[in-house]
Amino acid sequence: MSISSSFIERLLASVNIVDVIGRRITLERKGGGYWAKCPFHGSGEERTASFKVYEETGTYHCFGCKESGNAIHFLRKYDGLDFIEAVEMLASQVGMEVPKQEARIDTSNAKKINNRAAEIFYEQLKSNDGINTVSYLKDRGISGETAKFFQLGYSTNKKPTLHERLTKEFEEKDINESGLFGNNDNGESYDRFRDRLMFPIRNIKGECIAFGGRLIEDKNDQAKYLNSPETKTYKKKYELYGLFEIRQVNKRPDSIFLVEGYMDVIGLFQYDVKNAVASSGTAFTQEQLRKILSYTNTIYIVFDGDEAGHKASWRAVENALPLLREDTRISFIFLDPDEDPDSYIRKNGKDAFMRLAKDSKTFSEFFIETIKEQDDLSSVEGRSMVARFALPLVNKISNDTLKQAYIKEISNICDLDLSKLTQNTAKPLKSNVSEKEEVKKNSSSVLRKSVLGIFMALIQHPKLATMQEFDLIKIDSKFSFLKDIKDLYIDNTKASASIILEKITNEKVKNIFGEALVSEVKLSKEDALSMIKDCLELIAQSEAEREEILKEKYNMQELTSSEKRELQQIILKKDKMSQEEAALIKDLSSN
Repeated sequence: MSISSSFIERLLASVNIVDVIGRRITLERKGGGYWAKCPFHGSGEERTASFKVYEETGTYHCFGCKESGNAIHFLRKYDGLDFIEAVEMLASQVGMEVPKQEARIDTSNAKKINNRAAEIFYEQLKSNDGINTVSYLKDRGISGETAKFFQLGYSTNKKPTLHERLTKEFEEKDINESGLFGNNDNGESYDRFRDRLMFPIRNIKGECIAFGGRLIEDKNDQAKYLNSPETKTYKKKYELYGLFEIRQVNKRPDSIFLVEGYMDVIGLFQYDVKNAVASSGTAFTQEQLRKILSYTNTIYIVFDGDEAGHKASWRAVENALPLLREDTRISFIFLDPDEDPDSYIRKNGKDAFMRLAKDSKTFSEFFIETIKEQDDLSSVEGRSMVARFALPLVNKISNDTLKQAYIKEISNICDLDLSKLTQNTAKPLKSNVSEKEEVKKNSSSVLRKSVLGIFMALIQHPKLATMQEFDLIKIDSKFSFLKDIKDLYIDNTKASASIILEKITNEKVKNIFGEALVSEVKLSKEDALSMIKDCLELIAQSEAEREEILKEKYNMQELTSSEKRELQQIILKKDKMSQEEAALIKDLSSN
């Protein structure tokens, strides 16, 4: 079942969109709204802010790319969440619970299969076949309670195989798409995970979407860790192992430790550090960082102490630069080369580990330190090379205040004025547009403004949706979406514009509606009434004019193939067709 409109409306009314968006990008208050460089186009490199957030309406709009929406839309696009995930995230932040009877139950076979596989692996861990794996966990200090909390399991290499067990419950096609199986040279299916400690990877709703598997005993011909491939349910760059588990303990942790491995998360949890996540067997991505920052502003990155761990830390720096804000606290903990978070906390305990966090290296310290290591700063050439290395990185910072601070710091280090080199002075090239194209463009602009005007009037005066003038638009017209939105308002004249926006599926229409939503033009009821009438007449007129233009081009034998089809559709839409038009249709069909 889908979540009801009434719950969504209550949720959006409870959420402060400025707080939601402000945790992810830097907002600056100007006039009646909050502004930022758009996070959806230009890679945050706009010279002037085009992205506006309206606290009163709970919406945002970009005047550059025309992207519009509410808090749910923003989370879906920015954090890469689906609708339910976005709703649940917002609900948790304002202390609301999505009613069980209203929540959508995901009946995806892929998720059902993964959930069932997780149950089977857990059963096998508790069986005689899992004795060695249980012993391994005990040797690592992992209790049965912790193993149950993370739903750890064991994949046997004995009969019946996982594939054999699942075929009794699911279709072969769905099983093959789950990511749990591979095919040998003979085309026969085999279990991807055999004789491994299994780590279910769960999404924010607790559904199992993938697995990681670890060998208990080293085998030269096999990798120690094996991870699920990407599937319909599992996109590696978005997922974090342990995030679901964190939220079961604390919906809003003060800080989060980012570690590399599954066992690091579990080992820290066992020692009462219950706020760690791992990057699920992939390099740490910007999407994962965004997801973490939606829950906390303080992140400790604790990668392994070897060279690979240091490289991974620097990749994290590069991913973090566009997301930096004044209140973002990202620090790095560097362990000895032969240590990882799990081994360290087992040897030294929680207090020692937390002291590492207290003494951690700040983001700027690690950044500057790494910059300095690029060349010899005692020479002009070396300082130039350091500056050359640093500039592209600094330009990734979207927060102007921080960007200037970093520029100043690097300028001092290199004894160079770098401020002018960071300015983007490139001007967009003007395209040569033909006269006909320009006319078409202008006409399109007029029609867009007409639609915008209608939306502005309806948003401010929803009861005007009952106007008979909407009947001027045919159901099969390209402007039929106006009838759809009119009907939405008629169904619920008290619905907030944000809810109406939620129901619009066409992105172009949604963007125009969003633009109308954030418009500061105030219309009286009389003005709104006149605007709707005028705009609807203009739209009807434009469609009639278009027909005449196409007929004229037909007479001059200048119609393109697409224009022939368009003219056919216009004529066929009519309730009555003249003899001339019938002949025209016949001729167009034969050509």
